[in-house]
Amino acid sequence: MGFVFFGGYGFEMHNIALIEIGICCTAILLLVLYQYRISLLQFPEERTFKKILILMIAETILDIGGKLQFPDRFSNPDVKYLIVVLTAALTQFIPYLWNLFVHYKIYGSAYHFRKYAIPITIPLVMGVLYCITRIYQLQPGHKELSVTELWTITNSISIFYIAMASFISFRSAHKNNTKTGWRQQQYLCWIMLIPVVAIIIQIALQKLEIPIVTPVVTLVLLHIHISQQSMLITMDHLTGLNNERRLNNFLRDKTADLTSEQRLFLLTIKLDNMRHIRRKFGRKKVEEIVVAFANFLRERMPGDNMFLAHYQKHSFAIVLEKKTWNDVEAFCNMLISTSNSTKLQSLAPWPLTFSINYSEFGKPGVNNVIEFLDDTKNNCYKPTTSLYTRSGFKP
Repeated sequence: MGFVFFGGYGFEMHNIALIEIGICCTAILLLVLYQYRISLLQFPEERTFKKILILMIAETILDIGGKLQFPDRFSNPDVKYLIVVLTAALTQFIPYLWNLFVHYKIYGSAYHFRKYAIPITIPLVMGVLYCITRIYQLQPGHKELSVTELWTITNSISIFYIAMASFISFRSAHKNNTKTGWRQQQYLCWIMLIPVVAIIIQIALQKLEIPIVTPVVTLVLLHIHISQQSMLITMDHLTGLNNERRLNNFLRDKTADLTSEQRLFLLTIKLDNMRHIRRKFGRKKVEEIVVAFANFLRERMPGDNMFLAHYQKHSFAIVLEKKTWNDVEAFCNMLISTSNSTKLQSLAPWPLTFSINYSEFGKPGVNNVIEFLDDTKNNCYKPTTSLYTRSGFKP
């Protein structure tokens, strides 16, 4: 967000230092963008975040080009003014894309955004049209090239979109039933208020000609990128549980330090008949059931010597360190008996069931993580319940 131009048009001090700051910001943004280019995970919010990075890079490059124009021997008033207007136009798109990014993070799609697309987009369209009209001031007869009004409008539009995204995140956080989801949405609510504070400080200190907003936004985007990648590496995107990668790493570390006195068991729990639910009610219903079942398992984890992960689409894995098989069997029976709760069973039109498979590390033929995971397929504690065995069922 190139707010560094606000009230700074025509300044001539500290240009070398300001150019160096712009180059550093551009380098950081390019490095973050490169990480997204090689990323195997390309959720819609990631694609939107990439667009924000690209616009920020274009804006900082324009910023650098504008500062290179300020020495008298290279000075061209028309070029300087054109750079300022183009920077302001780019600036207005960045918070608009942030709003879309938040919608993707919270709702998983742009449906809610498209539903109100026209009123949401009106401020951006008006701001861009205003920038276009300001470009015509380069024509003969328009000598007044003040940019104070231009950046006042640009900053107002930016604050509007950031405030809207923060309000959506705050409202959604208070409706979220999971602790992980609540934290993520609270994070989205407050993180972009930092650039808003930077804008206010920039306006208050405009006479000092100190660039604040561009470096602050660059650091905020870097922090968001690091937070997202850390979360995606070890956490399941849907349930907030540990993901398959984290499960594999945990098993690798746990089995490496396992002593002869310790017994390590692995349970894989798979929800039954999800294909039929998806066919009849759609993907959102399946996700609702998976999230509810994840919360069901989380609530029944005693926390001692246990590890829970979302393993594949409709499956979960639980690692238990127990003294005897009887302890594992008692835990499985507890899951089966408590799964008949009204809260869980009310999610589907037929009884919600699951299968349980198990394995023990260290028994013959199970000496590494791959064998540990594969061996669960050979040991079934509770089989899959087919819907076709139910009377009156019509898939």
